Amino acid sequence: MARIERSWNHDFQSYMEDIVRHPNYEGLPIERKRDGTLSWIATAKSKMGKARKVWAENKARELGLPVQSGVYAQVMREIHPTKQHICQICGSSMSIYYHYPSVNFLKSLKKEFGFEFSECDHIEDIWEQILETDVDEDSLHIFFKHKFKLSNIDDAKKDDIIVICERMCRIDGNKHLSPGVMSNFPDRYDGFHSYNRCCRAEQDKGRSRENLKSYTKDRRAYEYWSDGNLHAANMFMGSGFFEGVSADHIGPISLGFVHDPHYLRPMSFGDNSTKRDRLLVEDINEILDVESATGVYPMSWYSSDICEFIKENYIQHANIVSTHFRDILKQNMTNFMFVLKTIIDKTEELGEAFLYNELIAPKADSFEHVYNFESDGSFTMTPRHRTERSANEFERFKRIALTAVTEYSEKTNRNINPDLSHAEKLVLNKLCEDLASGASNSHCRKKLNDIMVSSQSRLMINVSALYLK
Repeated sequence: MARIERSWNHDFQSYMEDIVRHPNYEGLPIERKRDGTLSWIATAKSKMGKARKVWAENKARELGLPVQSGVYAQVMREIHPTKQHICQICGSSMSIYYHYPSVNFLKSLKKEFGFEFSECDHIEDIWEQILETDVDEDSLHIFFKHKFKLSNIDDAKKDDIIVICERMCRIDGNKHLSPGVMSNFPDRYDGFHSYNRCCRAEQDKGRSRENLKSYTKDRRAYEYWSDGNLHAANMFMGSGFFEGVSADHIGPISLGFVHDPHYLRPMSFGDNSTKRDRLLVEDINEILDVESATGVYPMSWYSSDICEFIKENYIQHANIVSTHFRDILKQNMTNFMFVLKTIIDKTEELGEAFLYNELIAPKADSFEHVYNFESDGSFTMTPRHRTERSANEFERFKRIALTAVTEYSEKTNRNINPDLSHAEKLVLNKLCEDLASGASNSHCRKKLNDIMVSSQSRLMINVSALYLK
């Protein structure tokens, strides 16, 4: 019988290339095939596999780890640059640590709190999602203390408790939590199986990915500093309208489109995985229909000029919508994240405070309401009683958004470099100097707006000169 070649997800292929280039893996043996692809897999008994084991043992000594059973997994987990592994099959990202609930632990959660979670839900997000209901944090402390037989945690914070529980499962054999991806060195170059927990069981791939995809998009909206009614969109994605299907953003948030319930639609998992961040003419038509019917603008502020440019030109130049129009949105997103990172790198706490006050805090209101949805994403809302838990939800948004600014440039599947003009860099440097000298937020916000207007204008001029003739 002929061997069936498994198709590898594009994001996983990018992940492999960037792992190999990362300095943490310098000297770890790998070869390329005749077609230029990486020989990622090498059996333990092969010449390549034996050479990899020698490398890992030397790396263990360098790290001060005893060369004994389990050391390969220790080494590869320690040197992994992002601690997130991309799945070969579906392209989803999961933690390499023991952060995901076992079947029995899921049963305990349902029995105690009445909620169903997936084996692909990160334990931190399970904790926070439970707190979004009427459950108080003391009850969660008691639950974890009992399940993991913990002591002296009465004053411990959530993050500390999760660290303790993860270590108990990874090192001490507790079975309540499992890793997002299993260790597999030297067979796989990075030391982990090619597929993640989401696709580990063939018969359960769809159900496992269902929860993961929703969670991933929720988090990505924070990472991309998306506009829209964020909390309503998160609630809509988790509602019964998307039971058994995936919640698709008509306009991909990675291209700058909003995270808003009006722009979400049901789509099969396979179709959503195939679509990824493509921009299609039919999607633009649907986006414009939604905007016309609801008045909700489809694009985040930093890409709004390009959005108007696409609206004006997509019908006449439909042949470049999925390529050059998409590409300038992607480039502008990279430029935007670079601008945010420069502000934080150069002005530290002052920059974070500025970005929080101008770009994050104005979105707080959506977290203060309860939503009741119709199938098209329209909703009615009522004020939500403000509690410490609701404040924690918004703090999570702030934390993820600020952390993502640094991680965006470090992620292993980024292949677009920031491209600011000399004039834009001068304005950016002046913005940072003004922030450091105590200039007002409104003054600095104007400069930030100027940079993004210039970035968009330049990208539109370039694509017009080349393709809109």
